[in-house]
Amino acid sequence: MREFTCRVTALTKRFGAVVAVNDVSFTLSHGEIFCLVGPNGAGKTTTIKCILGIIRPDKGQIELLGEKMPHRRKKILRQLGYLPQTRALYSTLTVRENLWFFGKIKDMDGKILKKRIDEILERLKLTEHADKLIMHCSGGTQQRTALGAAVIHEPEFLVLDEPTVGLDPVLRTEFWKYFRDLVREKNITVLLTTHYLQESEYADRVSIMRNGTLIAIDSPSALKKRYSSVTMEEVFLNAIK
Repeated sequence: MREFTCRVTALTKRFGAVVAVNDVSFTLSHGEIFCLVGPNGAGKTTTIKCILGIIRPDKGQIELLGEKMPHRRKKILRQLGYLPQTRALYSTLTVRENLWFFGKIKDMDGKILKKRIDEILERLKLTEHADKLIMHCSGGTQQRTALGAAVIHEPEFLVLDEPTVGLDPVLRTEFWKYFRDLVREKNITVLLTTHYLQESEYADRVSIMRNGTLIAIDSPSALKKRYSSVTMEEVFLNAIK
């Protein structure tokens, strides 16, 4: 087994005069949930897009699943799962058809894919909506479908960009339970971003970003102790002072 799932070293990305990510470094272990938190514009999405090889960094190195990124992205593409902020679903397809489509993109065998779709429909409470067109589904149902599409092929490394934005508290809690179940059952690594600081309590480790810079990284309990805080909101406010 590899020593780590992902290693980011001195990552820097600029857009014109704006430094979106500035000298960021961290390492992700197998079977952990690693949470990037911070306000909008902190550099979270740019960081994960660089990790996935979607955009090329200006400086720094990224090693993901044993491969240098972005040069070796194609080699590990099928081992990656990605849920972007904007849902990449087809509105004129049903929930089931969307899951089938994304499974076939990952070149899944038809019999295996059919079984996997049934598992996801049940696990994410989508069974009753399976044959609804996405355009007729609620936002919560669409987001559950998008999550199902991201994990349909059982990726080794799962990236979730603001996966719970716009969801009610009950559904946010259900999503986090599913993330924990995935890690426990499949030993995958989950990297996610959120600006809901209270959610980071559920992560194994938290990295706080602000203005493109990583200002703190540790477990939620260790961060609260370091910054003499009761909540992660207090941690953030104390960390940026």
